[in-house]
Amino acid sequence: MQEIARTERLTLRHFRMEDARRVQALCNNWNVARRLSRMPYPYTEEHAIAWLASHDEARASGREFPLAIESGGELIGSTGVMVHESGESEIGYWIGEPWWNRGFATEAARAAISFAFERLGSDAVTAVHHADNHASGRVLTKLGFRYTGEDRRWCEARREKVHCLLMRFARPAAGTDSAGTESGLASGCRSTIESRMLATRLTGFRSA
Repeated sequence: MQEIARTERLTLRHFRMEDARRVQALCNNWNVARRLSRMPYPYTEEHAIAWLASHDEARASGREFPLAIESGGELIGSTGVMVHESGESEIGYWIGEPWWNRGFATEAARAAISFAFERLGSDAVTAVHHADNHASGRVLTKLGFRYTGEDRRWCEARREKVHCLLMRFARPAAGTDSAGTESGLASGCRSTIESRMLATRLTGFRSA
């Protein structure tokens, strides 16, 4: 299955081509697509197949690391890390609408941050959300991100530039979270190596 990590409730793994139909069903939803920059709408199975087919090359190049989010063995969304030419890492995520308001976005995004820090060696992680996507702003703020600016960026689903808010989270000191308290960012991220115990620092990932 190429499992990458486990959190308390979620499994993060590489996507497979057989996920195409499920991805299409989750993404062909205006409430999901309009909140993302690169997702087209309507979203067809051909879109899903093309996106999934790009993953091996993206990972091999070190540019992008997309991960499927599973809950109870069911694919419910995606998270991942994009590495820009500047070397800066940016996280992104989406959750299928039936699973909104359950804390899954926060849990998955926390795992993506751990991946950026521990697997990719990033010193800081950035994120962007549309200004009208208040839920994503709350998720990122809860995780310790702080606003750094704003911009207008293209939204493929809306076919126009939209007002976006830029955020940044610096790697915390070892053994501390963003507030300087003990436990670390990845409390709640379950290691796939260390007997699936709850991690107390950024060690929730293994190579795959």
